[in-house]
Amino acid sequence: MKKQTLVQDAFKLYAEKFMSLEDIAKQLHLNERTLRRWKKADDWGTKRTEYLRTKTTLHSDLYDFTRSLINSIEKDMDNNDKVEPARYYAVTKMLKLIGPVKSYEDEVIGEKRKSKEEKPKCLTPDVIREIEEQILGITHEEICEHDLNTD
Repeated sequence: MKKQTLVQDAFKLYAEKFMSLEDIAKQLHLNERTLRRWKKADDWGTKRTEYLRTKTTLHSDLYDFTRSLINSIEKDMDNNDKVEPARYYAVTKMLKLIGPVKSYEDEVIGEKRKSKEEKPKCLTPDVIREIEEQILGITHEEICEHDLNTD
C-alpha cells in the first residue's frame, strides 16, 4: 500500500473513529513511532478538531439558518422595510422540519450505537463452537462422548 494511502487511512481512523495510535498501528500493521511522526508532522490534533467542527447535524444547521432568517425579518420590520411573504413562508416551512429532522438524526445515531453495542468484542461461545466445528472439525457430540469415556 502506498504511504500516502496509509497516512490517509491512519488519519481517518484517528479522526473519525477516535482510535488510539496503538490500535491504528495494530490494524494497519504499522510501527507506532511512524504514526507518532505522521501525527506530529501533519498536525492531526488540529485537523481532527477542524474535521469534527464540520460534522454538525442538519437539524442544528437548519435551526441556525431559520434563526438568522427570523432575525433578518425582525430587523427589516424594525426598520419599516418591506418583508417578502416568501421569507415568512420559508420560516414556517423550516420550523416544521426541525423536529422531524432531529428525530430522524437521533434515530440514525441510536441505530449506529445499537449496532456497535451488539458486536461482541470477544469470542462468544457460539463463535468458539463454529470455529471448533468448521475449522478444527470437532463436533460437540464427540466432545461429550470423550468426556463420558474418561470417567
